[in-house]
Amino acid sequence: MSQLQKIDLNALPPQQLVEFRKNIDQEIAHFTQSLQALQTAQSKLKDCISSINNLEKSKDNDDMLVPLTSSLYIPGKSVSKQDYLVDIGTGYYVEKNAEDARKVYDKKIKKLDEDGKKLKDILVQKNEILNGINLILRRKVIEMEKQQEGQK
Repeated sequence: MSQLQKIDLNALPPQQLVEFRKNIDQEIAHFTQSLQALQTAQSKLKDCISSINNLEKSKDNDDMLVPLTSSLYIPGKSVSKQDYLVDIGTGYYVEKNAEDARKVYDKKIKKLDEDGKKLKDILVQKNEILNGINLILRRKVIEMEKQQEGQK
């Protein structure tokens, strides 16, 4: 296992601090995109639960539109309101009843929620590091300006 090295940011020259800040900015952008992707996935899973609930509440002969693509639908009717094919990942589908299907989606939502909390914690840490770098960088710039004024 590799050892983590602590770097004294005060000892780094301004150019290295600027590069370090750029890296932290990129990491923050990456983690922010990942968090948004998790939230989008979570929203889609909640939509699945909502769809199950809405179908169970509907009348027996309700007409519906069945999506073939994101913009192409055909009319349809449900044969059963208790049997669902649930995508369990990598293109595999398992037949589940309504309650079990909701449980699968709830479990996935909970996992995404846990992952989202971890990402948020990482983002807080990265932002704290970024703020520290900015403070040190400002201080070094002020020191350099004072030195230049002193030389004049």
